[in-house]
Amino acid sequence: GPPPVGRMAALTATASQVKLRHRSRVETLAGLKRRGRGRSAGVIRCSAGFIESYELALEASPLLVKSTTSLVGFLVADLVAQGLSSSRREDKDGRGIDLTRSGRNALFGFALYGPCSSWWYGLLDQYVLPEDPTSALAVAAKVAADQVAWAPVLVTTLFAWDLAWNGDNVVGGGLQKKLGADLLDTLKVNWSFWPVFHVLNFRFVPPGDRILYINAVQVLYNVFLCYKASERSDEDEKAASG
Repeated sequence: GPPPVGRMAALTATASQVKLRHRSRVETLAGLKRRGRGRSAGVIRCSAGFIESYELALEASPLLVKSTTSLVGFLVADLVAQGLSSSRREDKDGRGIDLTRSGRNALFGFALYGPCSSWWYGLLDQYVLPEDPTSALAVAAKVAADQVAWAPVLVTTLFAWDLAWNGDNVVGGGLQKKLGADLLDTLKVNWSFWPVFHVLNFRFVPPGDRILYINAVQVLYNVFLCYKASERSDEDEKAASG
């Protein structure tokens, strides 16, 4: 690899480029906001105003903004998942949405996912080919590291979080049992969905916006999970009737 001085220079240059791209995006969005015309003018101005405000807040308090983004992302994703699941099974028992579960997931996003994912993606951007971060090799290496190293850690942490909130014994065998039963199946579903979105993430999404992008995709991922669950349910019904 490059000598320490050369590597430090490359990292400094990369950080400077990220800041310049960030400021350029803010200026571009402000221009779109001013120049909106016709039917779509209101939508353009509203979208540009939101993204501009988000970018400015991100620059001022990056960790807080990413954690809050994850709180909202996990909350919306869980509400969508519950709504789709309830509709799929035609639930008529009147339970409705479990707000406690939604709040628990939102807190996970704020307290753990936001800060830890920010650190993880920063680590990838800092150490995986920082001199050419969007090259095919860098993108492939980041996707592989994310799916092989980070995905199992994230899933395990989420399992432990749920067990702890439900009052189960996490350390005394509860987590180990949960991992043995569900970890591999969960990762298989994860690997069938996320790699293509992370190719887009590491190739096109600015580092500061990764958490926003991932939380947006997380909503789509929950739709995907409900679709897969529906497929499995249909297969089970066919097997039982056959």
